[in-house]
Amino acid sequence: MRIFDNKINLIFGLCLLAVLPLQAQYSLLKSADREFESFNFIKAIELYQKAYDAKADIKTVERLAESYFNIRNYGEAETWYAKLANHDDAKIDHILQYGHVLRNNSKFREAKAQYQRAALKDDGGALAEELKVLYASCDSAMVWLENPIKAVEVRNEKYLNSAQAEFGATKGPDGLYFASDRFSGAVKSDVIYGWTGNPYLSMYSAKDKVVDKVDAKWGDGANHFGPATFSTERNEVYFAVTRKPDREEKRKAGRDVTVNIEIFSNTLDTANWGEQATPFRYNNITEWSVGDPFLSPSGDTLYFTSDMPGGQGGTDIYYVVRQTDGAWGDAANMGSVVNTTGDERFPTIDDQGDFYFSSDGHLGMGGLDVYKLDKGSGQPQVSNLGYPFNSPYDDFSIRFDKETEGYFASNRKGGSGADDIYWFNLDKRIQLDLVGGVYNSRSKLPISGAKVTLTPAGDEANAVVLNAGSDGKFKFNLAEETDYQITAEQTGFREATPLAFTTKGITKTMTVQKDIFLDPVEKDEVVVLRNIYFDFDKADIRPDAALELDKILAFLNSDPKVKIELSAHTDSRGTQAYNMKLSQRRADSAIEYLVSGGISRDRLVAKGYGFTKLANHCAKGVKCTEEEHQWNRRVEFFVIEN
Repeated sequence: MRIFDNKINLIFGLCLLAVLPLQAQYSLLKSADREFESFNFIKAIELYQKAYDAKADIKTVERLAESYFNIRNYGEAETWYAKLANHDDAKIDHILQYGHVLRNNSKFREAKAQYQRAALKDDGGALAEELKVLYASCDSAMVWLENPIKAVEVRNEKYLNSAQAEFGATKGPDGLYFASDRFSGAVKSDVIYGWTGNPYLSMYSAKDKVVDKVDAKWGDGANHFGPATFSTERNEVYFAVTRKPDREEKRKAGRDVTVNIEIFSNTLDTANWGEQATPFRYNNITEWSVGDPFLSPSGDTLYFTSDMPGGQGGTDIYYVVRQTDGAWGDAANMGSVVNTTGDERFPTIDDQGDFYFSSDGHLGMGGLDVYKLDKGSGQPQVSNLGYPFNSPYDDFSIRFDKETEGYFASNRKGGSGADDIYWFNLDKRIQLDLVGGVYNSRSKLPISGAKVTLTPAGDEANAVVLNAGSDGKFKFNLAEETDYQITAEQTGFREATPLAFTTKGITKTMTVQKDIFLDPVEKDEVVVLRNIYFDFDKADIRPDAALELDKILAFLNSDPKVKIELSAHTDSRGTQAYNMKLSQRRADSAIEYLVSGGISRDRLVAKGYGFTKLANHCAKGVKCTEEEHQWNRRVEFFVIEN
């Protein structure tokens, strides 16, 4: 009996050992989901990462991708959306979002390829109109990068910025006012907002380059306060606020209430603008948000954004006009010329009466871009302010303080932290340009599509990247009094030594010429292309794989004497015979693509190796992660004659 009992105990113990990790994983994911659904993305990322490290799961990857996107960490978001979009069970939304993040990271060709993938999966054509805008946005962004607006000057106002977010800079009664979620003291005792991991927004002022926190506050610090807009003529300040719904508001809603944004106002001479503030007519904390207030220069019109019912979609821009009794009239939607199915935000008007706003629904570079409403003599239309005013990141909260000068915010590369405040001038006088070409050092022929990077010396975060044209040519806008380095890269070529030059001492408009020569790889040197993906069990060339094969086209076109072998490899799953046939089909497909691009067939050899040449330890029967298996699913080429 004792032996039998011991066996039972042993079996029970083994079962318990198997169950305990599953319970721990389940508990970890439940905690992560709870933080995610409460918009505490910083904590959610920490928990999901632990869960993923314990067991790779598609749902966990999705939540990590969404969390990083929500905190606008587009570098990490790209990593996780790439896993999602290239998974066998990828949904159209995953592919679209991957394209959006690639746009945010200045990878416009790659983004367009993902949008084309989404189109192939869109059987009903429901996305057709949206995809037209996205294709055009990618094409326009590349044109804007290569042809920057010459009259625009942009400068990071470093004295205003911190490692956290600053935005909404606007001229106030005695200086510049803006919103920030920076830590207010050396001892970080601030109340933390779970979405960002930083304090809640407060208002700050800057005078004579000295920044101070405005005494005006709202509640206990667990609320956002700002940004603001002013009318000195009417002695008024309007500002955005978040607050917790009271018991009666919760009771009327009959459900858990999302904390919506509201607008309040006060007189400028009130000691604390948050005390006894007047609520805006369209505040409705249980149903919708109203925010981004902007008072027209006369103070007679208030513009704001809202997701209230009846709009075009997302957040729309509305305005109200002040009545003779001082009250605000009925809200009017700015209409479909301005508002889209996306988000429109941060309305403003300059001293000439021109209307500006930010949007992610119009033709743009990525994220929020700044637009101007051109009234003209015919049908009004919006125009993108172009590069370098806009970037692939979020550009928003434009405000003027002079005829052509003012401030906006952006989380573009090269800033101090999250959103930074930038000064702009729309009437720059001196224009400096860099032009050149990328060439094969052996044949002296141009290299199409090469990635060209222009970097201010010591400021890699502020580098500008674009692709050379089919003729190998490129063009950049340069800043005054700056040292630069420029380099280029393309598949099949060795890394180039950066070329250094300077604009220091240049006092008039001019164009600098710099050509770059790349050395091709030598005979038998293997070049691995890891970004050529195939759908499960297929050999069709996907749009993103075509983008990578275009790089081989560029290499072959730059030297007509070169012959290559292109080889395809699989992971070890499945039978050897099947994988050998599949890899040969894939290699043949790649060769056919190159031939269709104008390469003579006698310069190309296709070879499928199945899993006979694994790149890691994941042999037959070895337990490996999906990422480790993917490392073996690759395409390579090497020169067999030159």
